[in-house]
Amino acid sequence: MTSLIDTRIATLERKEDGRLEIRFKPDQRIDIAGIEEVLAQRRRLCPEGPRNVLAVLPPDVDFDIAVVMKDHYAGLGLENCTKALAFAANSATNERIAGLYFAYFPQRFATRVCSDENEATRWLAEQAMDRVGS
Repeated sequence: MTSLIDTRIATLERKEDGRLEIRFKPDQRIDIAGIEEVLAQRRRLCPEGPRNVLAVLPPDVDFDIAVVMKDHYAGLGLENCTKALAFAANSATNERIAGLYFAYFPQRFATRVCSDENEATRWLAEQAMDRVGS
């Protein structure tokens, strides 16, 4: 069963396979308040159990630089409901910025910044297979 949650800067969709997809809207500036709203919705879904998360950025995303200067996950408990997080950057600039963010703020769950959605989806599938084989 899928369900859709709409926030100011993104939509969150629970897919039938259990994956959570976060699609950032191309016409919205990503700022700290928007990230907090998205993460609040993720926290609301935590009781359902841990899941793989695919975050998809539009190629020409506009964002407040303060977004990359804060560990948004710290103290939220999202590591308890996140198996792995893949970012589909969709541009070289987004890929560099997201890569720097996770280098400065490593998480307790597996993260990967990918060039596109296909690569991100493949990596999440590999993560799921690795856990099954463990």
